[in-house]
Amino acid sequence: MDAVTFQTEAMRIEKLLYRVSWSYLKNDADCADAVQEALTRAWEKRNTLKSHDQFKPWLIRILTNQCKDMLRKRRRQSFYPLEEDTATYPPPGEPSPILEEIDHLTPEQRIVVMLHYGDGYSATEISNMLGLPQGTVKSRLLLARRHLRKTLQVTWEESK
Repeated sequence: MDAVTFQTEAMRIEKLLYRVSWSYLKNDADCADAVQEALTRAWEKRNTLKSHDQFKPWLIRILTNQCKDMLRKRRRQSFYPLEEDTATYPPPGEPSPILEEIDHLTPEQRIVVMLHYGDGYSATEISNMLGLPQGTVKSRLLLARRHLRKTLQVTWEESK
């Protein structure tokens, strides 16, 4: 794959790459780092890509592995505030209850929910992208839907 084709294909799915990384990392700077690192790794390993049609699933798999690596490193590190008084910012607005609950899903469930409901990919397409069996994708969707149904129903009943 030449540089122009690689860049064209990467730019075509740039928003998807950021959404996938956001579902894992929840931080703009970390998402940008993960996407950049994934693109760098993909470029270095571009000769291992067997088919041009598999570029998107191949790159997303590299990105998800990069996000998981970053999460593992984050767990090993301890952060201490440099100052006692840290600035607090008001929340940007009331998030919808469904988006709040999606944030509480496991990263594995969150990514399949985002790809399926947010981007409209089928379970087969998601399984190809993430390198998972189709049954695993379907079960993660099922578990996520059950969790969302249960928690949102409780929230709705409490608001009555």
